[in-house]
Amino acid sequence: VLIMAAVVPLALPTAARADGYIGPGLGVTFGNTSARGLSDVVLEACWLYQQPIGLEVDTTFAPGFFNNQAAYGSNSVTAIMGNVVVAARENGPPLPRGLHRGGTTRPYISGGLGSIHESTNAPARSKTDLGADLGVGILATTASQIGVRADLRYFRDLVGSSDGNTTSIDFGSFHFWRASVTVLFRL
Repeated sequence: VLIMAAVVPLALPTAARADGYIGPGLGVTFGNTSARGLSDVVLEACWLYQQPIGLEVDTTFAPGFFNNQAAYGSNSVTAIMGNVVVAARENGPPLPRGLHRGGTTRPYISGGLGSIHESTNAPARSKTDLGADLGVGILATTASQIGVRADLRYFRDLVGSSDGNTTSIDFGSFHFWRASVTVLFRL
């Protein structure tokens, strides 16, 4: 995913200017019987073109995810996802690099693959699975270098199984939703 994120922007024509964003945020996880609904930390990096396609890396760290009465931070879920973003287009022709239009608001849908790491101390368990996510949201930017992103995203682990010569990947049993708000800084 990281190699694709580095190579794809180089292969695009120069007229398709893109904006890079990086941003910290806060979220809350829910929709799983084990989820405590405590706040979690979100870090996003996005490369979004004026055309509707972009790439992002979405990281979630939920330090008190599991409802097992342990101290905050002693049991956690960490999800790192590489996603493709399809967003509404910006209006107008592309601008030269470094020049930005006034504020824009772009709804988007995002989805991809990555890893989901679960760690608990009661019972002691730590495992990392392949995961998938799908989200919707809105990205609002100003003419300056700052923006805000609101996002609702669903995460699910993927498990593999093999039977003789056949190998398949299917949805696992671990899943959760995350709602988040991120402050974005334009690169």
